[in-house]
Amino acid sequence: MNRFVRFFPFSCFGLTLVLFLAACGPTGGGGGSVSGSVLSRKIEFAPRYNIEKAVMFVFQGDGFQPLPGSGVGGKFAFLRKGGGVGQERFGEWFGPGVFLRAEVDVTEVEFGTHRVRCALLADRGDGFIPTSQGDRRGKVLLKRVKQLTDVL
Repeated sequence: MNRFVRFFPFSCFGLTLVLFLAACGPTGGGGGSVSGSVLSRKIEFAPRYNIEKAVMFVFQGDGFQPLPGSGVGGKFAFLRKGGGVGQERFGEWFGPGVFLRAEVDVTEVEFGTHRVRCALLADRGDGFIPTSQGDRRGKVLLKRVKQLTDVL
């Protein structure tokens, strides 16, 4: 009984810790409304202003239109309508009648280092849901953001 009394508080703490970590999930602390497949890239030694400028330039250059309020507080939202060019870039799934929303978040993780996260959400008439079908193209866009930030 004496061992049980000593062990019980530690086992409760361990159980509480496990439940807390399970509730946070693998991206704990990410914040925002983005869930599902999230792409990210770390950018070091670049001012936040240059990164945000590069995000706007790269996504608009790829055919995305910024949504109102995009860019405030390092959070960006872009929308793109599916079609022939979209199918070439994202795949057959991104045809007419499909809308793609890109949610991009720029956060400073430590002094001089920023994390740029991008989540793609598709809408086929039933609301936007996270999709991983455009991940390859999303990685290309984030790579371009990093490259452009390096030259700004």
